[in-house]
Amino acid sequence: MKAAVLSIGDELLGGRIVDTNAAYLCRALAEIGIRTVAGETVGDERADIAAAAERLARCADIVVATGGLGPTPDDLTRWSLADLIDKGEVIDDAVALEVVRSWCTKHRLPVNEARSIVAKRPPSATFLTNDCGTAPGLHAMVLSAQTWWLPGPPNEMQSMFRRHVLPALSPTDTPLAPTEVRAVGLTEVQAADLLGDLLDRTRRPRLGIRVGGRVVRIAIDPVGEDVDAAAINSLAGEVYERLHPFVLPQDADNLFTAVGDALCKRKWTLATAESCTGGGIGSAVTSVIGSSAWYAGGWVTYANSMKMEQLAVPSWLFGQDKPGAVSSETVQAMAAGARERAGSDIAIAVSGVAGPDGGTLAKPVGTVWLGLAEPEGVHARRILVPGDRDRIRTGTIDVALQWVRWVATGDDAPLLWEWPE
Repeated sequence: MKAAVLSIGDELLGGRIVDTNAAYLCRALAEIGIRTVAGETVGDERADIAAAAERLARCADIVVATGGLGPTPDDLTRWSLADLIDKGEVIDDAVALEVVRSWCTKHRLPVNEARSIVAKRPPSATFLTNDCGTAPGLHAMVLSAQTWWLPGPPNEMQSMFRRHVLPALSPTDTPLAPTEVRAVGLTEVQAADLLGDLLDRTRRPRLGIRVGGRVVRIAIDPVGEDVDAAAINSLAGEVYERLHPFVLPQDADNLFTAVGDALCKRKWTLATAESCTGGGIGSAVTSVIGSSAWYAGGWVTYANSMKMEQLAVPSWLFGQDKPGAVSSETVQAMAAGARERAGSDIAIAVSGVAGPDGGTLAKPVGTVWLGLAEPEGVHARRILVPGDRDRIRTGTIDVALQWVRWVATGDDAPLLWEWPE
């Protein structure tokens, strides 16, 4: 079964609001094994709405539309549907009108013509009750497609979708929903190179790749008549193998959770020493519920004097013609000092040039040194992060925690943007 989604409203095309309804519908349909093959966004124009709905009905078995069912003059959806199925005719629905009257009475408002508009429908359409508002939805056949027309407010739309649309669509057999494999610490292009032939669009199941929330997401889409759970699991295994060690555990939604899981398995605690990230690493790890079990704490030593006083970084490192704050020697001293003072098993330290000023030929903007102290010793690695100040800081946080995770899991690979000495 194929689905299409139609979003209606000038406010969407004008960029005044973000269309979260379409994302919700596509996700909800995918969860019951229904593929969304097309989608459109149109403004509040009667003819445009009707034309878009007809186009979508020609390419899909079901169409779910949102928006344009309210009482104002720009709410034209019911008339657009009437143009498609009943030559423009609309009628008053007695049951819906009574609902409007009851609502108005409850809220001590007059039952005027504007409020009564929501009780009109094309004769061939049926109403869908709205338990979160006054505007009913509509259900009708357009060509050979079943169509549902739902209000635009997300709380009303979602409630009506769950109560009216899902029961009509849910298959009798348990469907195969898409499986997602998540990876961090590599770009979308690098992930595509590693996956290679697995991204062939003729394969069944089929892979889709995107980047969201600083995570590379590979969706295993169960398209194809012969696709079953075994085929999906087999392909997922291949994806995990090719993306190791960048791939996250299946139960980890993000890098920070994965770091905590890895440290808990080793029964290790972590300490942090930060300069250019200004406490961002500590903030990231404490966003994880239960991080108190594995995060000891940290230091934000932005000034060199703080590095010396709080972490015992040797003063000679900051002299003329000496390594300076952004150096292998300094971050190793920071990491060792943080590990010793916190009594932790592992410590990560960062110091870099976040910009926009301060870069040199030897240390351009984006240069970051990372130091890591762990039971086997103290180490340092250098990265060159592209982008503006915010990008450099967030990129450094991700790379630093990736390194921590790999040390805890016993894995290793080149870090993203690594710049060997």
